[in-house]
Amino acid sequence: MLQQLQDEAGAKDASLLPGVMRKPALDPRYVPPTIATAFSTKVFGSAPPPDPNTGLVPVGDPLGVKASAFYKFKASKRRNKQSAYVASGKARKRPDETFDGLWARVQRQEALLNKIKQDGKRYAKAMAEAAEAARSMAGHIAELADGESGGAEGANPGSGDAQAVAHREQVAARANQLVDMMETLEVDVHPACAEQLRSAVTQPVAQLCEEFPAYKPCVDKRRNYMLDVDAYARKLEYVRGHTKDPGQIPHRVEQHQRATKRFTYFNDKLVEDLTLLDNNRFELAGFLIEGFVETAELENARRRDVYLTMTEGKLPQRG
Repeated sequence: MLQQLQDEAGAKDASLLPGVMRKPALDPRYVPPTIATAFSTKVFGSAPPPDPNTGLVPVGDPLGVKASAFYKFKASKRRNKQSAYVASGKARKRPDETFDGLWARVQRQEALLNKIKQDGKRYAKAMAEAAEAARSMAGHIAELADGESGGAEGANPGSGDAQAVAHREQVAARANQLVDMMETLEVDVHPACAEQLRSAVTQPVAQLCEEFPAYKPCVDKRRNYMLDVDAYARKLEYVRGHTKDPGQIPHRVEQHQRATKRFTYFNDKLVEDLTLLDNNRFELAGFLIEGFVETAELENARRRDVYLTMTEGKLPQRG
């Protein structure tokens, strides 16, 4: 997602890479050479002369420079230094409450969806356990009505005994009905309801939960781009107030402009995506509500159909 967002925002455009620019050599008319500058020139070479129209040093292959380890080292050093300046109070932290609020809402949505996913697993497990327990209970009840009954030895069978036998047979038949009903609920009804819950609630939520972590690297990249803007603004302010070589100013101006454009383009695209994601939670909630209700309705309807089979052969109420 980060790669796609950078491409859509144009953040990788060579004209927006401030870190690939090469600092122009100090003009000896304003700044006499020192041992440090001489050593730097010997190690890194002398920078080409700046363009007379722009005052910028031309860069041969900016994307090649960006891919180098040295570029990454400088970027990390620059951002860590700016973060340290902010932490120590030497630099002002850029106000970012609006984005922080948006990102907090997106993170809350992710946390809630993960909870819903876990709730769905617990609910499906509870449905299965309830169906199994009901079938087991029905089987044990049926065992109470199974087997021969004891009677007084040598007793003559009479009308009372015949009624008792008929009642016991009725109870046994009713117990078999109960066992069949609970087996139908466990074998047929529960799987259908579990599949409805999965397709209407838990599966869509699980898919969304897999997408949310991809936004974190995008937010981290946005923070890095923001640190670059602030770091180059600090460098520009310093060179304007302290440099003796006016030829250094166009370089810092261009770096700050590039960093600002890159951050603006990337930030606008990221905010657009996160705002859409945040607003869609209401539509998502409505979809999940109806899916949850449909699952309950299906369960009730299928259970009602099965329970109707128990209306025949109902035992008389005890007085």
